[in-house]
Amino acid sequence: MSFALLTAGCTKPSGPPPPVDSPAYYTEVVQPILRENCYRCHGGMNHKGDLRLDSPEAILHGGKRGVDVVPGHPESSLLITLIRHEQKSDPPGPMPPKSKLTEAEIAAVTAWIRAGAKMPAME
Repeated sequence: MSFALLTAGCTKPSGPPPPVDSPAYYTEVVQPILRENCYRCHGGMNHKGDLRLDSPEAILHGGKRGVDVVPGHPESSLLITLIRHEQKSDPPGPMPPKSKLTEAEIAAVTAWIRAGAKMPAME
C-alpha cells in the first residue's frame, strides 16, 4: 500500500503516519476521516441506526444491524461495505449517503480494520 493511501485524512501534514496496527493510527488517520464524514449522523447526540462512531466502545458495539467493525476482518465489517458503496438497496444503503469517501480514505479505514482496529482505549 502506498504512503499516500496510508496518510489519507492524517491530521499531521509532515512525517510518516504511525504504524497501522497502533492506536495512534486511529487517532491521527482514521478518526479524522470518521469525524469529517460520519459524525453528523453517528456522533454526539446523533445515533442513526443506533450506531455511534465517536468512541472506541461505540465503534466495537455496533448498531441496530449488529457489529459494524470486526477487528482483523474488513471483509466481514459492515462499515467497509457501506463506505465502499457496495450496498445499494437494503437500508441503510451506502454511507455517507450523498458522497463517497475517497479511495485513499477507504484504504486507510480498511487497513486499520485489517490490522486489528486498535484504538487508544484498547491499550
